[in-house]
Amino acid sequence: MKIFNGACLALFSLLLAGCFHTQLKGSVGDATLTISPLRNPDAVLASSRSFLPEDLVEAWGAEFWDEQSTLIQLAFVGIATVSSDGLDPQALYVVTASGGQDFDPLLKLALSDSPVNVQGNWHAIISGQRILDGNLKVSALTEALYRQFQPRLNEWTDTQVQARLDASATLVVEDVDGSGEVDYDDVLRWNRMLDGSAYLGKISTLDALSTAITAGQSVEMLEEKASKVLGKTKVLLEFDVGEVVVETLNWKAPITAANFLAYVRDGFYDQILVHRAIDGFMIQMGFIEVSGTDEEGRLQWERKTPNGPIVNESSNGLANNRGTLSMARSGNPDSASSQFFINQVANASLDYNSFQSPDGYAVFARVRLGIEIVDEIAAEPTTSVSGIGNDVPARGVILISARLL
Repeated sequence: MKIFNGACLALFSLLLAGCFHTQLKGSVGDATLTISPLRNPDAVLASSRSFLPEDLVEAWGAEFWDEQSTLIQLAFVGIATVSSDGLDPQALYVVTASGGQDFDPLLKLALSDSPVNVQGNWHAIISGQRILDGNLKVSALTEALYRQFQPRLNEWTDTQVQARLDASATLVVEDVDGSGEVDYDDVLRWNRMLDGSAYLGKISTLDALSTAITAGQSVEMLEEKASKVLGKTKVLLEFDVGEVVVETLNWKAPITAANFLAYVRDGFYDQILVHRAIDGFMIQMGFIEVSGTDEEGRLQWERKTPNGPIVNESSNGLANNRGTLSMARSGNPDSASSQFFINQVANASLDYNSFQSPDGYAVFARVRLGIEIVDEIAAEPTTSVSGIGNDVPARGVILISARLL
């Protein structure tokens, strides 16, 4: 009976409230796990310790433990149960894992006879409700997103933080939990041992962050490693006059980058008119679809219906320099949807807190190849088109497609 009860306790523990799995390259046993208010990490509300192999041997019995596969053994090392009493389901908390031993530092998918001591700590931002739901991972991936937003947590509400976490999730993982959409819950479910292929970047960048945590490196170094986890996503913009390769700046502009990439994946930008071009300023596109020409050679077009507006991330520290991509918007700072422009020159007047545009225009990507194509489009003769506006390239410049590289 002791063996059966011990096995059931371990098997179902991840599904219980306040249950976590601490992992870096492998499962981390003997880590201290704490729950604190998001903006006051020193005010510890609850704490626990993650399982070591000997804890599971005691709970399961040596015979039952030895019967398990090496992967099963590794999967249950690192589990910790922390009291969730008194947590506000609507509030965000920071869960901190500290110390312990990584039992698979060489990524062998088995318990190592020589686990590596973890010198640092790593974090996850989690709502009270998700803690109550259980089945949570505290990993290098959750640490990357924590580092991404930690410097500005005091500037944002919990709702704003959650929106950014959901956006960043789409930049780093696939649909881990099988819900049909990607959000931050997929990051909280992501397991290095089982879901490595669901990570969208180079897994080596994530392992480098794990190594830095294990070595107890500085916050500055962790931020540098974390920024590489978020990475940059390359997109090919194929115009009728040539190709432009751009890369999104996922670390600085997660909401805007995720928004742009969602349109790219959906094919929204295929056969789109460059509807504004001003030499010495920028070219703009993103919502006029061209379907062909009439008998007199005039373009046939229609407005596409974009998704809803997004939050203006213009305060992310990125400037509207030559070759950067920014979101177009109305007078409402949070009105950008699908339209974007490419700065042909440095346009400081569009930067956040500038005299001309204090709310700024959010930079989210930059041109890596083909800036000369932007110059060529900007130099096109323009005209006015009823229903579109002024400064429309007279011959009709088309963005044929936008696709991921």
